[in-house]
Parts: sequence; C-alpha cells; structure tokens
Amino acid sequence: MLRRIVLCHKRFYSTIPFDDKPFKFKRFEPCCPDINAKAASNGYVPCQAHPIPDVLGRKIDMEGAMSKSKGLRHLMACIGPNALEWTRAKVEAHPGGIIHSIDSFRNKWLKENSTHGHDDRAILTNVTDRPASSADSIDMIVFPEFKIYKNIYPNHLDGFHPVLDAVWKNPRDSLPKEVESQDLTVDTIVVVCTHGRRDLRCGKIGPLIVEEFERVISEKGLSKKVEVWGTSHFGGKEN
Repeated sequence: MLRRIVLCHKRFYSTIPFDDKPFKFKRFEPCCPDINAKAASNGYVPCQAHPIPDVLGRKIDMEGAMSKSKGLRHLMACIGPNALEWTRAKVEAHPGGIIHSIDSFRNKWLKENSTHGHDDRAILTNVTDRPASSADSIDMIVFPEFKIYKNIYPNHLDGFHPVLDAVWKNPRDSLPKEVESQDLTVDTIVVVCTHGRRDLRCGKIGPLIVEEFERVISEKGLSKKVEVWGTSHFGGKEN
C-alpha cells in the first residue's frame, strides 16, 4: 500500500517547515499527467515525467492516512549504495553484514538478559545507502539523538556493544558516554524505502521520491540542513 515508504527524523529544534501531520495521498497529483490515460480505480494517473509500471500505480493506497514509526529509537547503518545487503530481500540474510551481526549478538544477549517488558517494535534497525566514513567499515546513526558512531566493523562489534546493550535494556535511557560518537550537523534526515529486492514498488517509486527531495532541498538551499537517503524496509504492511 506504500503507506510507509518515507520516514523523517527531525531534531526538536528543527527550523525546517515540514508538514508532519498525517495526510492522504490524494493531495498529490502527477506533475505531467498522461492526458491519454484513464485514471485507475484507486485514482492513480500515470505521470509522463516520472513513469512507473501501471501495475504498481494501481496498487497505491491513495486514501489511507500516512502512518508513522512507533519506535522509540532508530538505529540506521550507513553501508553505501553498493553493499551486498541490497542484493537480498531481507538485509539481515546477508552473512557477515551489519544487521546479520547485530541479530546474532542480540540472540546471545536475549539468552543472558531478562526480556520482561521487552518490545521489539520499540527499536527500528535497518540500513541506508548513505556512504560510510571508510570503505572497509560502516557508520551507525542513532536517533533521536542524531549521534553517529563511525568505523564499526560488522565482524567485530565489541566497541559498539555498550550502545546496543543500553538501547535493548531500555530504549528510553541515555546513550552510553564511554563510546565515542559525533553529533550530526543537519537538522533533519529523510529516509525513503528504495529496497527493490524487498518490494518492487519501493524499488521503482522510492528513487523518484529521493530525487524529488534532493531537487527541492537544493532549490531551497537546505543542503546543509537536510539529508535524504534510500533505506531498506522499515516495517509496516506493504511499505
């Protein structure tokens, strides 16, 4: 239904005037509608400038309100656009990848720690095509603090264990200060599901949304305040 293809993180003091209220897709219209095409039963009209397969357009929910992530925290691994995770329908299925490694550590952690009151939905963990600081490691961004942890090696997570331990024990607690991190300088990060191996609709429509965000961000001179990146699946039905 493509209800959750876009996720936006803003600082509490963000000056970017995003409309973050739930809204219906019928607010959107194609910029260059194909006047020779009939509207589908769901209201979809093909766009000449941004074509997508009609079979995908007819499946877009034009009426349902956009839903928001219910998680308290978001851990976003910056793996770049060419990482092997993108070749899998589920990024956690890539052996040796960052999500696979985190899941393996989490399974051990669950055996050693009480899971009373533990809610898997409280923490979202996924990957983004934002390049890492170095070619042989990944960076991890943690929201809502906008903290970035650099040079994390998927096969050697020891240095990042305190962060994972803290957020798994209580997502509301502060991040451990002993683990080196930096503050991101942007006010807002927008992530769009572009994971075509998981859902073809996201793979086709997601990049168009990223492209339009990038155009508007550049046009309005917000490049130093807003980032937009493609991301893997982040929950919800048919996102």
